[in-house]
Amino acid sequence: MMKGMDMVKSLDVFGKALQAHYLNRGDEILQINMTGEKPYCLPLSIFFRPADYYQIDRLALSLCRGKILDIGAGTGEHTLFLQQLWDVTALDISPLACEVMRERGIRRVINADIFSANFDSMFDTWLLLGRSIGAVGNVEMLREFFKLAYKYISPNGQIILNSTGGSANQTIIRELSFTFKGETEGPINWLDIGQDHLTREAGRYGFSTEIVKMEKDGNYLGVLKK
Repeated sequence: MMKGMDMVKSLDVFGKALQAHYLNRGDEILQINMTGEKPYCLPLSIFFRPADYYQIDRLALSLCRGKILDIGAGTGEHTLFLQQLWDVTALDISPLACEVMRERGIRRVINADIFSANFDSMFDTWLLLGRSIGAVGNVEMLREFFKLAYKYISPNGQIILNSTGGSANQTIIRELSFTFKGETEGPINWLDIGQDHLTREAGRYGFSTEIVKMEKDGNYLGVLKK
C-alpha cells in the first residue's frame, strides 16, 4: 500500500493481515470499509495471487521496462515476477508488508511513502496496480505525485497505473479503512479518478496519457509518458 503525505503511520492492520496469511496460509479475511458502500471481505489469499492473475495486471506487466519502481507493492506479487526480467524495486509504507516481501525473496525493498522516499537514480517505469494510485487521497496530492514523477522518471519513461471512474467516468474521494481480527486501521482518503480527469491532470505536468484497457465496470489501465 502507498500512502500520501496527509496519512499518518498507524496500526498497520493491513500489514498485520498480510503477514498473518503469509505465516499461516489459512482462510484469513480482510474487511474493507468504504464510505457509501457496505463493508465487504476479501480472502487474504488474493494478495498472494500469481502476478498475471488479472488480465489488466498481465497487460501492465508486459508494458514494463527498464528500471522499475513498484509503488504500493503490498506482498510483492508483481515485483517477484518483474525481478526475473528487470531491475525492480518494491516500495510500500507498511513495515510488515515489507517484511513479507523480503521473506518472499524480493531483493530491493523500500519501506517508505512515495513522497518521503529517497532515490539515488531515475526510473524508466513507475508501476501502480491494485488501484494504488488512490492512496494519494485527493487531486492536490495527485498533482504532487506527478511533480515527483517528472523528477524521477527518465526522459523516455512512463507511469503505468490503474484506477476506476466507474461506469460514469467520474472522480470520487471516499474514506477507506481495513479491519482484521477486530482491529480497524484508518480511515484514509482514497481517490478513484476518472480517465478523462487523469488525462487532464497528467497533461498539466508533462505526461501524455493513453488508456490501453477499459473494463465494463470502469476499471482501466493507463500508460502515462513524458
